[in-house]
Amino acid sequence: MTALARPATRWRLRNPRAREQAIAGFPPIVATVLAARGITTRAAAELFYKPHLAPDHDPLLLPGMLDAIRRLQRAIHDHETVALYGDFDVDGVTSVAVLTIGLRALGARTVPYIPDRFSEGYGLNRGAISRLHDEQRASLLVTADCGISSVDEVAHANSLGVDVVILDHHTVPDILPAAVAAVNPKRLDSPYPFDELAAVGVALRFLQVLYEASGRSFDDSEVLDLVALGTVVDVAPLADENRGIVTAGLEQMRRGLRPGLAALARVSGIAAERFDSGTLGFTVGPRMNAAGRLQHANLALELVLAEGEARAEALAQELEHLNRLRQQQTEEAIAHVEELLGDVRDPFLLVATEHVHAGIVGIVAGRLAEKYHRPAIVFERGPTTSRGSARSIPGFDIVSAIRKEQGLVLKHGGHRAAAGLTVSNENLELLRERLINTAAERLSDDDLQPTVEVDAEARLADLAGLEIKGLMRFEPCGQGNRKPVLLSRGVRVAETRKVGAGEGHLKLRLREGAVTWPAIAFRRGDFEADGTVDIVYSLSREWRSEKLELEILDISPASEGRALEGA
Repeated sequence: MTALARPATRWRLRNPRAREQAIAGFPPIVATVLAARGITTRAAAELFYKPHLAPDHDPLLLPGMLDAIRRLQRAIHDHETVALYGDFDVDGVTSVAVLTIGLRALGARTVPYIPDRFSEGYGLNRGAISRLHDEQRASLLVTADCGISSVDEVAHANSLGVDVVILDHHTVPDILPAAVAAVNPKRLDSPYPFDELAAVGVALRFLQVLYEASGRSFDDSEVLDLVALGTVVDVAPLADENRGIVTAGLEQMRRGLRPGLAALARVSGIAAERFDSGTLGFTVGPRMNAAGRLQHANLALELVLAEGEARAEALAQELEHLNRLRQQQTEEAIAHVEELLGDVRDPFLLVATEHVHAGIVGIVAGRLAEKYHRPAIVFERGPTTSRGSARSIPGFDIVSAIRKEQGLVLKHGGHRAAAGLTVSNENLELLRERLINTAAERLSDDDLQPTVEVDAEARLADLAGLEIKGLMRFEPCGQGNRKPVLLSRGVRVAETRKVGAGEGHLKLRLREGAVTWPAIAFRRGDFEADGTVDIVYSLSREWRSEKLELEILDISPASEGRALEGA
């Protein structure tokens, strides 16, 4: 069969008026990029570069916060057992770790609990709630990164006499569970001015209020590294207070890593002083997530809570092994899934197969969505039901689309860009048809063509000195604050070689005049780069090095003369 082709990428200028709106006196490329992001005054630039200057939002504005605090104070006073129930991804694990550290210091009797991905699945489940009540004598359950959609499960907890406090950030359903409190910045009745906190950010704000209400001072430095880690790996937008949280957390890490993260840094070959958002997202995060994907997320939780170096080292080595196995299984699964897709041209991709491990369906779905620029769901097909993960593209709310078909879905949860769901096998084909129809209604042909937003067009030879320094200060970068994206035309290819597993990536040396830059184009090993090219790229640091290189986001023969829309 003919594989589905990679759609050509459009280049679009983020703000056609950026040059005329640029801040006077700033390096020209830097000023243009700032203006493209809406930063057009010195005061705004100062706040962007120094996020610690921004005032904190009042966490008491988060709906349910006061009720949650009162219930926790009573539990601490009465020596109740508090179960901390998290998700098996990094945001869930760090949320449980942060709550464990913060609550135990207040004298709370806590029991951390992460469900097993394979036997229990995502979110609250009745069996776990019953065991926590019967075996641990838990009378209060605090959810972290889950719970907002668990109406039946919270009702089951209440029937056992277990109160529930929900700390979550996922999309809020029409009916809230009957919890003592549901703290979630995405609630429609929330006056909190920022609704994109990760769950670990919600946990941080919760502890800050709890300590203040208890007459204690909370030392954020005890957990800021974990809050930054969970925020980045969960792909929360690095804007507003998230930018301040991650900046402070990274500074904390550079001053010294907790034993678990130090051990993980050693096995991956990254020095503490080099930790940035990319390190968290592409080095630390995948290794921690490998625990919940292939074995049990308790390994990752134990790692971040470890106090002894020997135990931390053993756990880090185990996570490194699991991550290598995860990488191998992912490449095999993607090849298998692409064979199943064939030449399908539908606006929504859905695959169900017995031959993809449940722990990596989200990664595979993400790779499909990225490569073919379509929302995608990949299911591990079981005997009677299938569990899957969905990943989306800009402009398509995947949770909304799934919720529209909730009569066909046994269980679901997530947010606009990513979701998890369980479906009876007999409903898979009907679900696929309906999601395809929804995507066809909501997505235009333009939506289905990938677009890269370019901040500025610049000569490669002009990239030096203060320009480089100013562009690198955009860190921490990630979702909601992408690295500055530049377009340079007429760049000469001096050298190329294929690298990586299966020679899937392309290393280049690019030259303009007397200036030569090393570059890497991930997953573009198939591109025949010779002669002169136009490149869309960001500045990045080489793997395990302080040296800068160009990270190629898209590349085209100069002879093609691809248009920059809006220029």
